[in-house]
Amino acid sequence: MQNYLSEEIESADLNAQYDAHVRRILKDKNVLAYILIYSVEEFEGYTFEEAKAAIEGEPEVATRSVRPKKQSPDAINGQSNESKLPGEGSITFDIVFFVRTKSAEKRKLYINIEAQKSFYPGYDLTTRGVIYGARLLSEQMDVEYTADDYDGAKKVYSIWICMNTPNETKQHEDVADTIVEYAMNPKVIYAPGEKDNVKTGRYDLLSVVMICLNNESTDSENKLIGMLSTLLSSKLSKEEKKSVLETEYKLPMTAEMESEASIMCNLSYAISEEAERKGIEKGIEKGIEKGIKKEIFRSVQEGDYGTKRGAEKLNLTEEEFIKEMSAEGYKIPTPA
Repeated sequence: MQNYLSEEIESADLNAQYDAHVRRILKDKNVLAYILIYSVEEFEGYTFEEAKAAIEGEPEVATRSVRPKKQSPDAINGQSNESKLPGEGSITFDIVFFVRTKSAEKRKLYINIEAQKSFYPGYDLTTRGVIYGARLLSEQMDVEYTADDYDGAKKVYSIWICMNTPNETKQHEDVADTIVEYAMNPKVIYAPGEKDNVKTGRYDLLSVVMICLNNESTDSENKLIGMLSTLLSSKLSKEEKKSVLETEYKLPMTAEMESEASIMCNLSYAISEEAERKGIEKGIEKGIEKGIKKEIFRSVQEGDYGTKRGAEKLNLTEEEFIKEMSAEGYKIPTPA
């Protein structure tokens, strides 16, 4: 039977492989164009081909560190300052690319796409989205703008595609099948005249977009949610995905996308099988432990040995042992 560490390593490896293929399928320019049209304000009204043409070069995939490149004083032996988390590896942006709008005054935008399997990783994802966006904004210094002139800063979008989202929160707020944008907006606190006439300056530099997919179904009245729910579904086969994406969403499936989709399907099955196997093994292990504990309780009840010896066998204090034994309904023998 595998120990805890080996199980975690195996599980992390499967999940890491799955994440890598999700990123590769999302970086396809056909998919990115779809995301731009339906979630980025500046691309409203763009055709599919116009959105694709706006993408500059090839997207960066899991190569740009979220952490600043400056070496930490605590780092030793020249080791990287990148933070590494179990099952996640180095903290890098999933996908980063640049686009230029087709307007008369062309605008360059920084776009970050993040694929998130867990909607509740132990903190608010919106907070992480704001931090990721702020990081992309701050690292533009000495690239797009300088400390003497901040006007060159380019707007940043951090777009989060959330899978396995619940239908609602504990507070009964809707989650699945929603798209929410968080953007900077000015609030005039005081003005002697009309507040609408107060100069606010350039503030539209950062937007975080949370796209929460359907967990139980691939259907949605929103085309972007429907497309992504289909594309990233762990329940549909490669053939089913191809048929729906090409027929309903007019999204061409390239050979690379088909390959990645096929691998994702296989990995989804493997992760599911691994989770089921772990559940069975842990159940067996707990059953064995419970059986051993009951046998020790019975032996103490029948006077084969005392509570002190029984506690030692279960690595408990005598007080804890007596409490558990009583809770299980066994009679505590009276000391002679």
